[in-house]
Amino acid sequence: METYIIVFLCIAAFIAGFIDAIVGGGGLIQTPAALILLPNLPVSTVIGTLKIPAFSGTSFAAAQYLKKVTMNWRLLIIMMALALPSAFLGSTLLTYMSNDFMKPLLLFILSLLAVYTYAKKNFGQHVAKDLSER
Repeated sequence: METYIIVFLCIAAFIAGFIDAIVGGGGLIQTPAALILLPNLPVSTVIGTLKIPAFSGTSFAAAQYLKKVTMNWRLLIIMMALALPSAFLGSTLLTYMSNDFMKPLLLFILSLLAVYTYAKKNFGQHVAKDLSER
């Protein structure tokens, strides 16, 4: 692999991590960059490889988050128990899909996510209801 590809991938990862730390959605930068710079690799390999930095970043963010909030551990364990087999199933299914089908599909999905993320400025924010209005 050429050095410039590795440099561009590192730059994309840095920008994606920076954006992800501030507002989320870093995958909208890193995924297309990796698919463009690594066109000969299967989509499943590219997506699987990008899960490593995503997992690392999410783990650090979760550690910081746990310092500030009270966690419903029972719910977290249930969600983890559901996420693990679902991720495995999704990854396995992705290996059976052809690149000719997946690349346009990913372009479409990432485009929709980018538009939705841009249009929905308060996405992911929780607003507490004022009980005094009753």
